[in-house]
This record gives sequence, structure tokens and C-alpha cells, in this order.
Amino acid sequence: MRNVSLPARISVTNSETYAALARLGFGLMQAPRYHYAGDVAAGRLVEVLPQHPPTPMPISVLYPKSRQLSPRVRVFIDWLVEILAPRF
Repeated sequence: MRNVSLPARISVTNSETYAALARLGFGLMQAPRYHYAGDVAAGRLVEVLPQHPPTPMPISVLYPKSRQLSPRVRVFIDWLVEILAPRF
């Protein structure tokens, strides 16, 4: 692995601005595939180096262990697992 710092003309802190700039041709972006799949399918964004995908980022759900888990939280966690598991 090698990290290379490149000069940047624009710096943003918002993912929607990041994607808008990529759509306008201002450079490359690295973002979750599922978030921009529609843009790729429509040809607004093009995947670069598809044979070298980034390392998957873990998703964690944290809740206090000392308390009894509420049924609503349990349903929410189960729902997250159900919708996110096929994407990873």
C-alpha cells in the first residue's frame, strides 16, 4: 500500500457537494457504492478501477449493555441487518 497526497483545488465537507463536483468532472471521489449506484447506472458517474474496490467499511450499532434492550431498538437493529447485509 502506498499513500500519495495530491494537491487539491477544492475541499468539501459535504458528501452531496462531493458527488456534485464529481458529476461536473472536477475529479475522483470515493464513496459507498450503494449510495451512488443510480448515478453509475445513468452514466452520470463512472466507476474507476472496478477490479480494485476499496476495503469495506464496518458499520456498528452501539447501545448500553447495562440496560435492557428495548423492543424498538431490537427491531431497528434487525431491520438494519436485513437491508444492509446483501450490500456487503
